[in-house]
Amino acid sequence: EMKRRHAIIGDVRGRGLLLGIELVADRSTRAPAGDAAERVLYRALSRGLSFKTTMGNVLTLTPPLVVTPAQMDAALTILDTCLAEEASSV
Repeated sequence: EMKRRHAIIGDVRGRGLLLGIELVADRSTRAPAGDAAERVLYRALSRGLSFKTTMGNVLTLTPPLVVTPAQMDAALTILDTCLAEEASSV
């Protein structure tokens, strides 16, 4: 759903709740958006969501083994907000 709303998301991969969200400058060329990934990471961190980036442009979400649906919804809402802010700042 977020990939449909945010052009910066090139691909979403995962297994279970372990997610990798690849940020790209352009979906057709798949050019990595490393600077944008860093800005999204710090925006999310300022809101209480911590994750890491892999390969410079992949947001890697690795939630704890015990997490509630409400906590996951809150995390995804924060991420959605940060991605929207990135799109509006460009």
